[in-house]
Amino acid sequence: MSDIQSYGIAWPRFRIEDSMLNPSTGRKGVTRAICFSDEDVMTLAFESSINCLAKSQISDLKSQIDGVFFATSSPVFRNRYHASFLADLLNLPQGILAVDFLNSSRSGTDALLLANELVDTGKYRNILVVASDVDFPSIGKETATSFGHAACSVLLSREKGMAKITSAQSFSSSVAEEFSYKKKNIQQDPRFSRDAGFKTNLASALKKFVSTPASFDAVILNSLYARLAGAVFAKAGFEERQFTKDSLSQKIGNTDAVHALLLLMNEMENEKKNILLADYTNGTNFFEIKNHCSLTEKILQNQLPEFELINSYQDYLLLRKAGNFESLKYETKEMFSSEMMYEREKESLIYLEGLKCAGCETVYYLETTRCKKCMGEKFSGVQLSKTGTVYAFTHEHYFPSSFPPITMAVVDLDGGGRITVQQTDTMYPERNKLEIGSRVKLVLRKMIENGSKPDYFWKIVLINNS
Repeated sequence: MSDIQSYGIAWPRFRIEDSMLNPSTGRKGVTRAICFSDEDVMTLAFESSINCLAKSQISDLKSQIDGVFFATSSPVFRNRYHASFLADLLNLPQGILAVDFLNSSRSGTDALLLANELVDTGKYRNILVVASDVDFPSIGKETATSFGHAACSVLLSREKGMAKITSAQSFSSSVAEEFSYKKKNIQQDPRFSRDAGFKTNLASALKKFVSTPASFDAVILNSLYARLAGAVFAKAGFEERQFTKDSLSQKIGNTDAVHALLLLMNEMENEKKNILLADYTNGTNFFEIKNHCSLTEKILQNQLPEFELINSYQDYLLLRKAGNFESLKYETKEMFSSEMMYEREKESLIYLEGLKCAGCETVYYLETTRCKKCMGEKFSGVQLSKTGTVYAFTHEHYFPSSFPPITMAVVDLDGGGRITVQQTDTMYPERNKLEIGSRVKLVLRKMIENGSKPDYFWKIVLINNS
């Protein structure tokens, strides 16, 4: 079976309290992770993937990845593969296996299941599984469902990693408790469907998949109906002490296709040795995971407190509508973009590959034919840093945004190179004041909030606020 070589997680900086979404029905102490207006499933997926690949112990990793699986229940593209687009953003080899798993809360473990099978056959060496979801409920009904935004990337490999998937299997169900049809939510009679669907499927799957219930020290059940499963698991031989509590939903919300993977990583960080993961949506995906690594870096548990609360419901509406662009005075403005220019310049624009002068070693971000310092004409390629120091900045009041003004900054990158970029996550400028000399890092975001094309580019956030 395959090993979990590494994992990476990404969630937005902003949270909103349930009581802010609805003072009468919102639960106190419960927060939801909410994307900024220039974030989406692709930017979160990219960030989680970068975090995942950075922690792998495999040498020359990018050339060793031969598959990317992308899972989401909230796709941003139609007739374009999210997986292949993400692989290109990550500068992975062309022509690798790239597959999308869409429109189900079980998509994340669907992708994990197939990746495990393919690595286990020996035909594939390393498959990057990425789950990312950014979805909003109807306005006024936010507290009716535990939504939240996040991404999780898992690298499955033949190489020994932090945990091994020793067994995995999927059990389908023809009865769907609730689903969407013609953009309307359909809910079957729960008295029938949850017995005929959820309980029946789970009981049958447990009987076939689990032979020794007592061997598990952590049992994860990811399902909207998890509270109804106690009797089913008890009849199969499990005890209440084996079950894990979903502490993540209270902090970031239920992240849909991402959630089962986050719960798994949370128990790995808790150093549970033998984990059973059951992910139910119109059928159950089962995994048995042997965790044989003590984690010193506990991402889920150590980084979750780092967030910024949204002050008002109106600010939340501005984020979810990606800008207040509906007034009669507003005229749509499109930023110039060219697919040919993107392909020609993406080594520098996206991959941050610069030039170093062979004579004086001055580093340049943009292509140049002659060194401005020593007038040399010989250069070599160099990978630019994603951190740096603000050299100069200005505030732009003309171009429309949800939270004006837009701050543009000139940044001297660590190790050389200078880039002009926009500051992001600036819903509350007083908390994110940029100064000359401020330390910042580059993050991939959408160029403009309401753009009709998928234009992604680097922006900056303050390091102490990242």
